[in-house]
Amino acid sequence: MSSKNPIVLFGPKNSLKNKVESIRAFEIVYFTLKFQGLVITEDCRLRHKIHVVANYIFTNIFYYASFIIELFFVKNLRQLLENIPMNICVTACSVKFLVILRLRPSLIEMNEQLKHLDSRPMTDKQKDKLRKEINFCRLTSLMVAVFFLGVNLTHALAAALSHGKKLGFETWFPYDWSKNAFRYWVSLFIQTVFQLQLGLEDVANDFIGVLYLNVLSAHLQIIMERFANIHYDPEKMEEESFQDFVQCVEDHRIVMGLFEIIQKTLSFTIFIQFITSILVFSTTGLIYLRFSPSLTETAAVFLFMVAEITEIYPSCYYSNKFMEKTDQMVFMLYSSNWMDLSPKFRKHLIIFMQMTQERKIILAGKQIPVTLATFMSGMFQQQLALEQVANDFLGALYLCVLSAHLQIIMEWFSDIHYDPEKTEEEAFQDFIRCLEDHRIIME
Repeated sequence: MSSKNPIVLFGPKNSLKNKVESIRAFEIVYFTLKFQGLVITEDCRLRHKIHVVANYIFTNIFYYASFIIELFFVKNLRQLLENIPMNICVTACSVKFLVILRLRPSLIEMNEQLKHLDSRPMTDKQKDKLRKEINFCRLTSLMVAVFFLGVNLTHALAAALSHGKKLGFETWFPYDWSKNAFRYWVSLFIQTVFQLQLGLEDVANDFIGVLYLNVLSAHLQIIMERFANIHYDPEKMEEESFQDFVQCVEDHRIVMGLFEIIQKTLSFTIFIQFITSILVFSTTGLIYLRFSPSLTETAAVFLFMVAEITEIYPSCYYSNKFMEKTDQMVFMLYSSNWMDLSPKFRKHLIIFMQMTQERKIILAGKQIPVTLATFMSGMFQQQLALEQVANDFLGALYLCVLSAHLQIIMEWFSDIHYDPEKTEEEAFQDFIRCLEDHRIIME
């Protein structure tokens, strides 16, 4: 894919009538990667490398550091709960983007293999189905990009409606942004720009594997249909049917090779996202349960939690879909006209049938199967974690704060009537105030 070609969401039908280009499914995601300076082509120039390094330093190191530093300046529980989820998210985003950087040569190789699959024999009906999947991938990635940007803009809107009292996210600035309106709006603008950059970064981090799985599933379906049609053409000799079989086996090997690349690399990003989603979903939900946010803040929190679900559900769905496709391989082989084949041909067919019986499933972190069942289990774990944090973590925090206040009150008691400038009546009033504060803590 040339970086000079303009992006068109749905290309003209005439230009694509006899040709299918699977890599068009990833153009929207590749476009978002250009904002990070990353191009998925052999032609990676020095300016691209400088762009990648500068973006990572400013966005994934300096801006990330502002969340870490802010942890030391939080004034209350709400600020802490607003800061922790973003700390987790930005940490995960930085790690996943490093994985994508490392994956870049493999993505170029995968695109070349997809071009080879596009050139294989396909019926017009199969081409139409593949084009529909490609267009669906483009539309989905565009919607996800808009949604992720919308989530961050909603937080910026909630901050703008706070009349200068808070920013979109709890980050540290080397000055007091609340002193005047100019500082506030400049700080909010800087923060929003970085958040939008992180949003675009997350589109590729979380969906590039999903899109490849979807395209691979479409190609695998075409290959299985080719297997099922072997030796049904009366004009073909058995030798020609055997050559068709060999081509199908080779194309199947390519698809499985691409799947292994996804398994070895992107499974790690999916594993990180599973952990991140559970932690962020739990801590973010506490803001709504414990406090009374405004309508705009509630919408921002809700969209943020939906975004976390969005980052894991497609991976589970398309991994599950690919697994189901591989389970159908034996049936499609059995559907071929194997009864009219020679014993030698049948032997090759049986051997290949035995080799394809193993289920192909992505293991997140080589531990967790990425399926719809795992997604439902993960959602249940998020609910349990939310309840557990609400029950245990908040109680522990309150006890910690109450202990600190109780220590202060006890020091007040010990200092009663030691001030020579105070009369006994004033000391008695101090004693009454200490008793009242002690009563509040005991309640």
